[in-house]
Amino acid sequence: MQQDEIWDNDAAKSYDTPGTGMFSPDVLEPAVERLAQLAEGGAALEFAIGTGRVAVPLSERKVPVAGIEFSPAMVAELRTKVDEATIPVVIGDMATVTVPGSYSLVYLVYNTISNLLTQAQQVACFRNAARHLSPGGRFVVELGVPELRKLSPGSRRSSGSRRRAISASIPTTRCASNWSPIMSGSARAGRRKSSAHHIATSGRRSST
Repeated sequence: MQQDEIWDNDAAKSYDTPGTGMFSPDVLEPAVERLAQLAEGGAALEFAIGTGRVAVPLSERKVPVAGIEFSPAMVAELRTKVDEATIPVVIGDMATVTVPGSYSLVYLVYNTISNLLTQAQQVACFRNAARHLSPGGRFVVELGVPELRKLSPGSRRSSGSRRRAISASIPTTRCASNWSPIMSGSARAGRRKSSAHHIATSGRRSST
């Protein structure tokens, strides 16, 4: 399944969970506060900006924010919150698409780098971040690396209205997930999303 099939209108409209999960204040507010500090008064660029979970509150802290997003459906949800003048967004692949201007901070949060399924794609993403950074700027990546050895074969988890089946390969450090929305007590066909957990870092661009 392609990324544009995963992040379709249904996924975009059900993505936000105000006040709970990754939208919980105790999760979101410290992240936004730290990103505002790292921007150091400059502009920020979010790769995979989505519905604006982080970008909108960061913008409200007077940090100029722009974004790159692969899914037009996710951007449509963002546009219900802020207009293009407030948070401009370019549609495309965060590993290759460029945005006008330079930024003191480029960030990629909540495991979204795992949407890039190969190490080559992830390296390209780092290079694209470097293209956008001003001297001394930072690229911040948030990634939870699963403790694969703690996962039993056929491990399953439930979260809210979704059920997750996990398969993991320890030698390749790859983890594949099947998310199935639960409707009226039964699970309908879910979207498969494979994630490659290879690299996670926070770096600063040299001025030389």
